[in-house]
Amino acid sequence: YIRDFFITLFFVGLGMQIPAPRGEAIVKAALVALVVLIVRWIGIFLIVNTFGGGKRLASVSTINLSQVSEFALVICSLGMSYNHISEDTLTILIWTFSMLAVLSSYMIGNNYAIYGMLNRFSRRIMRRGPKAGGDSRDVHDEGEDHVDRNIVLLGFHRIAAMLVAHFEHHNPHLLAKLHVIDFQEHIMPELRKRGVTCAYGDISSPDVLEHAHHGEVRLVICSIPDSLLQGVTNLRLLQLAKQVWAEADIIVSADNPRQAQLLYEAGADYVLRTAKLCAERLHDIVADHGSHTVHHHHVGEEVKLANIFAAFKEKDRDHVAQDIPV
Repeated sequence: YIRDFFITLFFVGLGMQIPAPRGEAIVKAALVALVVLIVRWIGIFLIVNTFGGGKRLASVSTINLSQVSEFALVICSLGMSYNHISEDTLTILIWTFSMLAVLSSYMIGNNYAIYGMLNRFSRRIMRRGPKAGGDSRDVHDEGEDHVDRNIVLLGFHRIAAMLVAHFEHHNPHLLAKLHVIDFQEHIMPELRKRGVTCAYGDISSPDVLEHAHHGEVRLVICSIPDSLLQGVTNLRLLQLAKQVWAEADIIVSADNPRQAQLLYEAGADYVLRTAKLCAERLHDIVADHGSHTVHHHHVGEEVKLANIFAAFKEKDRDHVAQDIPV
């Protein structure tokens, strides 16, 4: 709270230094702000993308860092006190800071939407394929055939990680049918160790989906709810999947019954609802507990919760050693 108090004082003092607006100063400040935005794309986007971060991460990072730091005002004030710069320069910088502070607050809140628009615009203007202009780099051989990989996971998070762990323990042969498309490159070495193929790419791009899998797709799964997705929704992923893989069955996720109904109306074959699945498991536990309680009550035996829950604990064993960090 003390920190917030002094930050408030700083910005109040900054506001008191802003002179009456003059057209010349505002125009110059707007030009400086434009230069700052351009330099951000050169200095941040190119570096992140060059070192393997991908265009999605590079774009979002650039958008999030589009503002001017308040330390620039401190340095500029020191320069003016030493007569290195004039008061007009400080005025222009203050207006530049104010413009970018307001603009960046909206840009950060809509960073993934802005990335999506820029990505579509760049593909339309430059007319490049996803291999040249999008995040569709396959971690494996780009010419790899995925004939046997007919189950596609769009995005990889906790539920998908547990699904892979469950397959590995109970049905390891199904791992040979899985293909994951996600933009988190750090999970892919662990998936490859388990025999799961991967493609690095933006799942919200139809071009990426089309080139990220080579072969027939029979089942598409999106196990990430909208509350965790960024820049895309399950409804949009459902539409993209039906567009790219028209013959495939599609499973998506919903946060509430209304959303699930909309997804079914849009053509989803099944909609996952975590709350509903948890309620079903609790129903089984409570029903089993109740039946055991009645039975043991009639025969005069003591009921121990540990014994009743043992079977369910065995079913829910996480196999921590096999989990994939997400």
